[in-house]
Amino acid sequence: MIHEETADNRHFAADLLHGKSRETRREVEISFFVWNINEIDVINQRFCVRANVYASWDEDAHNISIQKDSIRYEKSMFAWDPQLRFTNCFERSDDYESWYRVISKNDSSSINPSDLHSSQSQHKAVRVMYCQRIQAWFHEGFELQNFPFDLQHLHIGITSAWDHESVALSFDKQKPTRVSSAALTSQTWEMSDPRLLSYNSDWDADSPPLLSQSTDSASGARYCRAYLAMTISRRPNFILWNVMVIMAMVGFLSFATFALDPADLGDRQACVLTLVLTTVAFKYVTTSMMPEISYVTVMDVVIYSSMLLQACMMICICIVANIDDPDRFYDYCSFVVLGAGWVGILIWFAIRSLYLSKTREKYIAECRRKFHQTQYIHNESSVKGVFYRKAT
Repeated sequence: MIHEETADNRHFAADLLHGKSRETRREVEISFFVWNINEIDVINQRFCVRANVYASWDEDAHNISIQKDSIRYEKSMFAWDPQLRFTNCFERSDDYESWYRVISKNDSSSINPSDLHSSQSQHKAVRVMYCQRIQAWFHEGFELQNFPFDLQHLHIGITSAWDHESVALSFDKQKPTRVSSAALTSQTWEMSDPRLLSYNSDWDADSPPLLSQSTDSASGARYCRAYLAMTISRRPNFILWNVMVIMAMVGFLSFATFALDPADLGDRQACVLTLVLTTVAFKYVTTSMMPEISYVTVMDVVIYSSMLLQACMMICICIVANIDDPDRFYDYCSFVVLGAGWVGILIWFAIRSLYLSKTREKYIAECRRKFHQTQYIHNESSVKGVFYRKAT
């Protein structure tokens, strides 16, 4: 029994792997084949995907009722069904397909309905495979603190209508999850290897919860979950060239104010205010690229720094215009201090960008390593009967 206060992934995985109910709990193994990601809508925090979802489980042959002259398996023939549900799907196309298949546990050969209960049949326990082809929209909370060097996981969450004491979900040991090489055709995003998040595979402290809370259900029951987390990273060149470079130029052009005579306060103010309006316009452009978020992105730091620079510049030129400064010493000091601050911001952005790019590359490489390690063990599991388990 998993208590509410110990509902994190570590305790849940340990309970499923070593708990008392593991002998009676059904293991449903799932896998995906992602055909394509049709659209990624960052502003509305959702994405549309077309994929095949596979589920397989062990079943006694006598629990499958075959109707006479049946040429294919139907849902009504099976005494038990995992009743899979998507956790974050909110819109689904009615045009989808589903089918069942029964295979031998000995050699993985397909068993026709007419052969399952024949007199020559030696099948007592079989493997049931269910496939569903869907096209649907899924919710996703995009993390944009590192924009435009952000990396996102597009999660497809799946659960069962049976509680965690009855059904455990994991990724298939024999049919690996795959993402088509042509799944994403985008000038904005680049696809990398996904993560497979389940209790006996790849998960960490930051992974979505693999066990639902009791408050998520009207009955108070808790349900096992698994996630396909498709990894995508933003190509930052568009933002860098069309926003950041221009913002840097606007910041430098603001210093043209100091070329005017300090006594020409009106001309100086007009120059600064014109560039302030330009900066505000760019802020509106970048805001339109993102959802309503409660934090500041890396790009926002530069834009707000440009606004702060121009505000400080406006204050300085007003002060200089009202003091006796025949040698323009205070004007020169304002130019140097503000110029050093602006160059410092740009250097910080360059260093931060390089750090985020390198960190993102390392994370993608780690995702690739874990995914291929999981896939390798999945391929070996049918022979050796082992599976990858996160070290604790």
